[in-house]
Amino acid sequence: MLFPYGKQRIEESKGFVRWLLGHVPYHFYLALRQEIYLARVRLRYRIKGSPFNGGKELLVNLGCGTTGKPNWVNVDMAGGPNVNLICDLRKRIPLADGSARGIFCEHFLEHLDYSEEVPFFISECHRILRPGGVIRIIVPDGEAYLRAYCNGGWEELARIRPLQDGLKDYWYGNQFETRMELVNLVFRQGTEHKFAYDWETLENLLGKHGFLRISRCAFGQGELQELCVDKAARASESLYVEAVR
Repeated sequence: MLFPYGKQRIEESKGFVRWLLGHVPYHFYLALRQEIYLARVRLRYRIKGSPFNGGKELLVNLGCGTTGKPNWVNVDMAGGPNVNLICDLRKRIPLADGSARGIFCEHFLEHLDYSEEVPFFISECHRILRPGGVIRIIVPDGEAYLRAYCNGGWEELARIRPLQDGLKDYWYGNQFETRMELVNLVFRQGTEHKFAYDWETLENLLGKHGFLRISRCAFGQGELQELCVDKAARASESLYVEAVR
């Protein structure tokens, strides 16, 4: 099954959560739980502030997850290895204007709402970069997936998205029965992904927010080599874009 929610999730839950899932969809419960957690994160930041507000020439990893880089400012909504700044990236980034010389953002942008959250996030990236600073954004390549789908069959899709025997997703273990199920996993990932990007859309988005010299790059290649810390495992499905403030 792709997303075995519903009855199975209710049966696995206990107490108040089980009662709640008997009345609301599981995806609503997940969203509510996350919003409550992020409200606490925002309150904590307002009380404690940011330890990097006076920093300059920073290298910043936004939405780093569990892959924080040593000697970087690694930002995520939850703690993890090398995560040294916890905040809600849908709101103001707690770094000073022009304090960063480089921003790395890998497979995070697609988790933001395109109409409401993305414009503010990109504006914040522009604000914290110094003039001449570089942002490197990596997302699933929506165009590549659609072209592979339109080619028919599984061969091209499997080249982009690693599959195990029996059309099983290598990364998440989901069992596919149709090609559109794979496309929806990439574009939606349950309810985690909010938007699918191609080069044209990212170029337009960055240009509208004041970025210059917007370029399509490749895995491990870019204007600022220090930002080329891409995950090799995601190279086959990724779109790499850089821009200068």
